[in-house]
Amino acid sequence: MKKLTTILAAFLFMAVQMNGQSVPFLNVNADPYSHSMGGATLTLEQNAFTAMNNASAMVFAPNKAYGGLSYNTWQPDYLNNTNIGIATFSKIGKWAWGVGYKSFGYDSYNYTNDKGSSKSYTPAESSFDLSGSYRISENFAAGVNLRFISSDLAEGASASSFAADISLTYRKDALTVAAAITNVGGEMDYGFGGYKLPSMAKIGANYAFSLAPEHTLALNVEGDILMEPSAFMAAVGAEYSYNKMINVRAGYHLGDEVAIPSYGSVGVGVKVWRLSLDAAYLFGGGENSTLNGSFGVALGYRF
Repeated sequence: MKKLTTILAAFLFMAVQMNGQSVPFLNVNADPYSHSMGGATLTLEQNAFTAMNNASAMVFAPNKAYGGLSYNTWQPDYLNNTNIGIATFSKIGKWAWGVGYKSFGYDSYNYTNDKGSSKSYTPAESSFDLSGSYRISENFAAGVNLRFISSDLAEGASASSFAADISLTYRKDALTVAAAITNVGGEMDYGFGGYKLPSMAKIGANYAFSLAPEHTLALNVEGDILMEPSAFMAAVGAEYSYNKMINVRAGYHLGDEVAIPSYGSVGVGVKVWRLSLDAAYLFGGGENSTLNGSFGVALGYRF
């Protein structure tokens, strides 16, 4: 009885996000750069979190290795979630290898056990990625992510599973095109039946215009299809860069309430020597938007 009570409490707490699937945090990436561009992940300029967002793009990175750490709030006025990420990758010839970790934390909730005692529990979920990519030709690369997923919703209600991403990237001059299938794997079973992973199919493109020797404007678009429950989402973004040091970004995420709702976003990025600092802020999305006020910062290093 106690186990059933705690599981029900946890699932009621998570119901707004689950919508018939488990671990929806997998589709909330830990990269503020991505958030500032409407949530696009496939064709942005490479940073450490490329190892988690699009493994196939790692081999096109201009530097040999990257590392990064991020802290994000998610739905701060609604569920006050925290999203922390750490990632790194390096290139070796035509290959690139990376690792990434994401921890998604939730507010504590209170529940009553079968003895009438009140207790508090803090749910937490995480994922650990191993990624690799291979440059098939000068302009084309393929990549894969192998992911271990852990979900702890309540006392006696935990689950884990494995998943994989498969991605392809084509890059020629100022144009980048990429596609991916993400979170393909087993179900999450908390003890009373399995819940499917939030698998997605993605396709995106990015084109960078040279406005002047030190001024660049990149336009990015991406379309995502959530497999179950069925939903379509899209991201559009623009990034202005001055002298490859200062970046100003803006984006819009066309969302779906069964997955990630709509929002607007802005962000900045600064690169000094080998260090980079990125920040993003989310707003809008309607009067009842749960994402308004979400923000994130990330510190990166290039080798």
